[in-house]
Amino acid sequence: MTQFMQRIAVLFLGAGLIVTQVSCGGGGSGNGDSIDTSTQGKGTVGILLTDMPADPALFDSINASIVKVELLGSDDNGRVTLYSGAPQTFDLLRLRNEAIPLAFKDDVPAGKYCKIRLILSDLELILADDGSSYHPNLPGNGKLDLLARDCFNVVTDEVSTLQLDIDAGKSIHVVGNNNGYKFRPVIFVDVVDQSFDSKLVRLTGEIAKIDTEKRSLLLCDAIPSENMDNLGCVKIHFGDNAAFFDNQNYDGAPRSIDELLSKDLGLEITVVGWPSFWDDPDIYEDKDTEHYPLMQLDALVAELGGFLQVEGTVSVDSDSSQFSMTVSSGSPIITSDALAVVFQQTVGDINGTRVVSKSGELLDPLDVREPLPVQVDGVLLLSNAELNAALVIVDKSALSTEQVTGTISSVEVNSLTLDLEEAVSVCGEPPTSQLVVGLAANLDILTVIITDGGSIISTDGSPAIGQTVGMNGSCEPDGYETDNLVIIDDQRV
Repeated sequence: MTQFMQRIAVLFLGAGLIVTQVSCGGGGSGNGDSIDTSTQGKGTVGILLTDMPADPALFDSINASIVKVELLGSDDNGRVTLYSGAPQTFDLLRLRNEAIPLAFKDDVPAGKYCKIRLILSDLELILADDGSSYHPNLPGNGKLDLLARDCFNVVTDEVSTLQLDIDAGKSIHVVGNNNGYKFRPVIFVDVVDQSFDSKLVRLTGEIAKIDTEKRSLLLCDAIPSENMDNLGCVKIHFGDNAAFFDNQNYDGAPRSIDELLSKDLGLEITVVGWPSFWDDPDIYEDKDTEHYPLMQLDALVAELGGFLQVEGTVSVDSDSSQFSMTVSSGSPIITSDALAVVFQQTVGDINGTRVVSKSGELLDPLDVREPLPVQVDGVLLLSNAELNAALVIVDKSALSTEQVTGTISSVEVNSLTLDLEEAVSVCGEPPTSQLVVGLAANLDILTVIITDGGSIISTDGSPAIGQTVGMNGSCEPDGYETDNLVIIDDQRV
């Protein structure tokens, strides 16, 4: 089964609840029994937040304000509040390539949990064309209940981390003739374990401990830790591919990891890396202290001082030294000209600019080519208007997959014909309002049934005339083809 079908797919429309499927790693799954808090130990639960790409031509920002995150067992037994308080506002468009911590909570009773409740107080859309803002109505007064058919386990003395992936591209629908926008949240939830390819995670915190022998440090105040008995710490490990850049003393130039590990405690740095599961017996040395780490991270880049995050698309293919990019609106750098991005070179054991795909593959600089979307961490050199890069994240999948939605008008054995919602260009062909879609032999189908009382999502069904469907397909020699299909059956009156 592909990762597409292994995710919790949550489509929330109106105030109804959605029944979903979940693929759980480590904790396993259960039958939804209520949680017996009298006999179970305690574990820790963390929530990471990220976003699938939305159309940057429509919005400069999509600001989601979250006021509460809860875990609930079946029938609302075992309710645990992970966060409740002042709105935390996140620009979802800045989370297309990375995940950030939303809420972590220790002392969560061990057992099976079946629902995540997310409450939004506001959603602000900043329009790209004129910079105006729009606040669509929030279904169910902002309450989103993510109900899992198979519950996930919280294990005693272990940390369970979930990633909420808000698909802003599918969640926000344009009302006819651009007269407004509707919000229909589409959220994917993944259990972050050794079998899950997590996005990069970005953390900012203070260095609390350093272990030069193991090339690691403890970064604290890096994770939201309100009402917790620890300092929100993360154990960071620096392998051979990690790089350190200093914009406090060296204008953003690369420096050695050993130099970073010789810094004073209390220094604030930003680290970008992947959640990891390396076996370190010393990880438990602070088990009963405020320094106990809630996550482990394999560092890709560490940044000291201020670094810009600039998004856009490649406009001139890279050579070994640089490339040019067209900067997206809403970026911290505003220019109508192409921006030159300079690769900082590796010298000896000091790594230069890290180039990586969204899926975590280390790339050669020559892989940065037109018209791929990119995100660059760097320092702007005002003398020559170049961006000295520390990190370049390349969305290689943008050239190989295209998302389409529409209504099925005919079905054959290995294909279907789709009446698109509007005329678009698919796979470089002239704009069309009708598309023939080849169906892969290993086609995965997700069926979403929406009624006045709620919605049900199941991994079954078959394509039929009149269905509303969506898919992520690829451009093959014989035309557009997909191995995944989402059928939306809206039965509401």
